Amino acid sequence: MIAPKFKINFTLILLVGILLSGIFVLSYGHSISLSSLVNIGHGLVMTAGLWVGCMYIVMFLWRKYPWEQKPLKHLLLEISMILPYTIIFPGGLYILETSLKILPPSEHIMPEAFTTILITFLITSIYESLYFYRQWKYNFSRSVRLEKDNIEARYEALKTQLNPHFLFNSLNSLTTMVDDNKKAVEYITNLSDFLRYMLGSQDKELVMVRDEINLLKKYISLQQTRYKKALAVEVDVPEKYYHFAIPPLVLQMLVENCIKHNILSKDKPLRITIRAEEGYISVENNLQKKTDVTSTGQGLKNITQRYRFFTSDQVKITKTTSIFKVSIPLLTVEL
Repeated sequence: MIAPKFKINFTLILLVGILLSGIFVLSYGHSISLSSLVNIGHGLVMTAGLWVGCMYIVMFLWRKYPWEQKPLKHLLLEISMILPYTIIFPGGLYILETSLKILPPSEHIMPEAFTTILITFLITSIYESLYFYRQWKYNFSRSVRLEKDNIEARYEALKTQLNPHFLFNSLNSLTTMVDDNKKAVEYITNLSDFLRYMLGSQDKELVMVRDEINLLKKYISLQQTRYKKALAVEVDVPEKYYHFAIPPLVLQMLVENCIKHNILSKDKPLRITIRAEEGYISVENNLQKKTDVTSTGQGLKNITQRYRFFTSDQVKITKTTSIFKVSIPLLTVEL
């Protein structure tokens, strides 16, 4: 969830401050004089201070604890933060102004306190309403884009899809033909499992890390059968990370990119490390780029866009003269 940002609207602050101060002055029968102008100035400062403070409190809570995810915590924190601020800021301003003799001690503390609460309620309601509207608009737009992408992906898969029953039956038949060759049987079994997983996960938005790691190991086994000692892969993802979720086939795509864009040879093996870190899984390789392959960056762009549907956490890309590393966030969405 990405919380929208707001700019301070000084024109609105000025209008609200003048309006409320004017109502307060006129309600007590004061005529327009120097003292009433000072009161209006006090109202403007009060409104501006409350406005900016409440705005940043609401912005912070929407980023940290969105209503759609943690409504109770959002509400309790909003009350516990805005209520003290509503007391401390106006009280401090009143003490400062009376000590500097800008304003005389007021006989209308209760009406002024009511006015302060009214301003705070108005500001908080405005920003909460704006956040709700913008978040609804963002989520609606996101759902439309995601549905469009899913339809396009299914159409592309439909155009190229082999009949899965025919494919798996053929692989099973091939396995019986080479049952005296353990390496061949293992290769065919891994290929069959890999293809079955791809077909089964194409309609899923997220999958468990456990399933992705199991698939990745089969994919790595297939690639190492081809490249042998030219490819060295280390997978270091403890089981405590298996309950997290990620988009399907992301790890396989990252490893595939490593192989596609780098030189693999017995003398210069490509070394890939898949490691779980705090809140992330990273895929890192030693950099030995092929000169005859041009990278469009489309694969990484697609992964980044897929993640934007689920979290505001960024896909991290680190590149030096010797290594290339991509770190993808671990998600805690219930499947």
